[in-house]
Amino acid sequence: MSAMLSSHDIARLRQAALLGLARQPLAVPEPLKPVVAAAAPPRDPVLTVLALAGQQQRFERTTVTRDADAVPEAARRLHADPRPILPERARRALLRVASGADKGLADAVVGAGARRVIHAGWRLHPFDLARLIDHIRGDVRCLGLAERAYRVLAAGADAATAPSLLHDEITPDNWTFFPRGHRVAFLRDQRRKNPAAARALLEGVFMAEPAPSRAALLEGLDVGLSLDDLPFLEEVAKDRADSVRAVAAGLLARVPGTTAYDTRLAEAARCFARSGGGVAGILSRIGLGTSIAFRPPRSGARNEQEVAIARLFAGFSVAEIASASGLTAAEVIGALPVDEAAIHAAFGERAAHDGDDAVMAQLAAARLEAAEAKTRSPAPILAWLADHLAAPVAVEFGDTLLGSAAFRAALQRFGDTTTPSAMKDDGTLVFTAAVLPAALVPAFLATITPLHTVTARTSRDFADLVLALEAAPTS
Repeated sequence: MSAMLSSHDIARLRQAALLGLARQPLAVPEPLKPVVAAAAPPRDPVLTVLALAGQQQRFERTTVTRDADAVPEAARRLHADPRPILPERARRALLRVASGADKGLADAVVGAGARRVIHAGWRLHPFDLARLIDHIRGDVRCLGLAERAYRVLAAGADAATAPSLLHDEITPDNWTFFPRGHRVAFLRDQRRKNPAAARALLEGVFMAEPAPSRAALLEGLDVGLSLDDLPFLEEVAKDRADSVRAVAAGLLARVPGTTAYDTRLAEAARCFARSGGGVAGILSRIGLGTSIAFRPPRSGARNEQEVAIARLFAGFSVAEIASASGLTAAEVIGALPVDEAAIHAAFGERAAHDGDDAVMAQLAAARLEAAEAKTRSPAPILAWLADHLAAPVAVEFGDTLLGSAAFRAALQRFGDTTTPSAMKDDGTLVFTAAVLPAALVPAFLATITPLHTVTARTSRDFADLVLALEAAPTS
């Protein structure tokens, strides 16, 4: 049935009610005159009109016109992500990990969990992004299409048309539209595949970038450096920005085949020397030690020496040092003292940029097996592994980790403590669960069974996440 009163009639009634009937008498709308005339004489016409107008509005159906253009592009792209959503069992486990992780470790722990999810071929549930996004916003490995779309959508309507949301994945054709972190990671990945083509990508956009982006993108060339990169680096070394010139100078010193590189490599290689005599030689021949001695250059105070060693080994891989010194990679790693943090960091950084998970595992294993490791928490080593490995460790390394002196000593400390603060996991257990392959997770759970719930809760939740991802159907 069509409405008896038009919008114009309703507006006149409203105006009369606002002004007062004493100032503006109510004019009965034309469609209601027959109804008012038919009413009994005692009934007030004004009340009849107001009652009928109210009843019409009461039963009037409101029609909502949806404008397709009003939906932000970010919202569309969030749901256009082709990856399947994380299964419910794994989702609950990840949320428990996020809720139970110690505040100081939450970003690293949740990031490790999100990377396990993404490595398994899934994506985070859209309803959980509000809770998890602050923990993973700085890690480009955790930011697929859905996560990037959510970040832009949460930033406000002005950012909801960001060009990077139009692409499912980064490619050489669209890489300039992505945030800086994605671009640096993409450039390094391309350098591993084809250094010359990746350098050409950077050359094509370099001068159009602001100084912070130029410096960050230039650092992406540290993978696959060769003499072919010299002309570009020498030109960039004249950049107007100090930060860009500093990065270029550092890369020039790392180019293989240059005089600066060869001189520095020879000096670094001389730090490792084979010793066939003395006590060290005797112990090495019976399998109780190593015949490789590490003798770094001495230069003044301890802090000055650390700076000099860090500068000397910057950018070198274990393989390059081993080749220059006539040793194997295992011998070089085995000769490093546990407290030579600068060299461990240099080798680790190079292995991470090269995507060399095997070398990263070897570096960690050497530090975990050192005699000094029994008195130190292995949490920093395991956290570094969890942050840099592209995939879970091999079963062989996992067995080494679970049987290492450092891990066993940590279990003993957790088991002996009685104070609440000391019961809290310092990261040893949860990061162990983060790096282990699914095949070793049951053994890990059996190992931590005797520990207090306060100590082992988050690591058990992470182990449940790993097992749930393993049990989920292939995505």
